[in-house]
Amino acid sequence: MLRAPVKLHELLVGKPLPFDVYDRDGRLLLRRGYVIETDQEKQRLFKLGPERDISTDERFRAALESAQRVEVKGSDEEKRAVSLGFDELHLVPGELLQIKIGSEEQPLWARYVGMLRNKSLLIDAVTRNDVPIFIREGTTLQIKGTSGSYAFLFSASLLANVSKPFPYHHLTYPGEVKALRLRRSDRVPVRLVCAVLTEDGTPHGGVLLDLSLGGGLLATRHPLQVGETVTLKFKIDLAGSELILSVRAQVRSQRKLDAAHLRDGEGYGVQFLDLTPEETIALMTYIRAVQAGAVA
Repeated sequence: MLRAPVKLHELLVGKPLPFDVYDRDGRLLLRRGYVIETDQEKQRLFKLGPERDISTDERFRAALESAQRVEVKGSDEEKRAVSLGFDELHLVPGELLQIKIGSEEQPLWARYVGMLRNKSLLIDAVTRNDVPIFIREGTTLQIKGTSGSYAFLFSASLLANVSKPFPYHHLTYPGEVKALRLRRSDRVPVRLVCAVLTEDGTPHGGVLLDLSLGGGLLATRHPLQVGETVTLKFKIDLAGSELILSVRAQVRSQRKLDAAHLRDGEGYGVQFLDLTPEETIALMTYIRAVQAGAVA
């Protein structure tokens, strides 16, 4: 789950909540539709540091769109581009896809449902502002996404719109997929304050000193063991939108740090585990922005 802090002005007294509300540990506090009755109740909720899932939030999507426009000088991406068969992507149902319809400039979003090899692939209904939109049969769609170590792009035409048992689209099976291998080893220097939760759930302080798609260098005063699994919770900024990532990581190495990094602290190389597609996209675009000097 990718979360963002709930702002005070988003909690409206007497109005149904437009989203589920979680606490700092990802536990559900209030379900979408709950009505906050008084200003005192609103203030009590805000003091808990409420968060919301923004994996399918329009503002999150807009932030990613803006960040993905950042170009890194000296990029050798073209050299890393390959052609794949669609089945080589090994897409998992539920993964987020970016959809561009015909010549429209504004991309939309949908989730992958499944495929019939060499016949058709299925995606959830393409939506605009959470409302399914009508797409004429035969319309060509440009589809982007990430899967494993690849960012991919392919074209498909709409075969049929289906409304039951839920709205979804049948698309032509892609003949070719253009894919770019994501460099999990590309590291950028950062200084991201993070919470380090050990396996028993105890929180400790830490700082990420560098970052890549595969992991990073963690500085913390709390002693960790190589092979130990922790949860790291930290914030990144994408085009002015603050995102909170909470990812599992395994300690792979230990090293000494100088006092400039963290006084009396140890350095640990950590490897991220089980990143969701949304988290992968967020990290990838943040790293690209840091490389281009677009964020601090």
